Amino acid sequence: MCFSANMSLGLGVAGLVASSVTFLDKDETFWVKLARAYAIFHFSLMEFIQYFAYPVADQCGYGSNLLLSELSTYHIALQAFAIMPALATYSSDPQALRKATIVGATLSGLFLICSFLPREWQLFGLKPNFIGDMVSCLYTGIYHIGYAISSAFGTFVTHGSLFALALSGFVWKNNKRIASYHFFMAMMTLFMPQWLFGVSTGEAAAMYCFYSIPITASFMPQFKKLFSSQTDDWSGSVPVRQQS
Repeated sequence: MCFSANMSLGLGVAGLVASSVTFLDKDETFWVKLARAYAIFHFSLMEFIQYFAYPVADQCGYGSNLLLSELSTYHIALQAFAIMPALATYSSDPQALRKATIVGATLSGLFLICSFLPREWQLFGLKPNFIGDMVSCLYTGIYHIGYAISSAFGTFVTHGSLFALALSGFVWKNNKRIASYHFFMAMMTLFMPQWLFGVSTGEAAAMYCFYSIPITASFMPQFKKLFSSQTDDWSGSVPVRQQS
């Protein structure tokens, strides 16, 4: 396989380092750097899940594979809460971070609830490809670990997560730079593996996690001048950013 357990482990460690560097940024307020650092940390956790999944891939429905599959379900459910606030920290709207945190927490809360509901409950009888009415399993893909995640209303979970990852940044004022970057990268890493490599949706989603560390590196201090709004003064009751 082109991607390996050791590569997943290396990316996970790189993600922890990047998260730490981001959190230690002295030029940002606590809540801004926490939101950005947590976004990177969140995806580094998926790399560690995939690292441990390689030895037990295809052992569906029991043991470590079942545990890791359940952890993957919760991880995917929490993506909205991890990414939406971080994207909002680049907006010139002083309320964007607070609003994005509320919306992200609400979406993630709904996704978590869906993971505990009967998996047979699906919108309009649809059969989602990798989150839905199926036996939870991390399986061996062509190039990487693939996902089969059981959850009620899988279409709602997948489309809601896609909104959080690729579209929510456009909601906030003067936030097109970071939003456009994340939209492009999310589209490429979710769909290009299927088009170029002919892999399943579940494996493409796992490959997205592989690419997620470089994607979320945009939240690191070294890149904030590139992605920050040109209108960069924050004021009010939320964290205040000083224009450099």
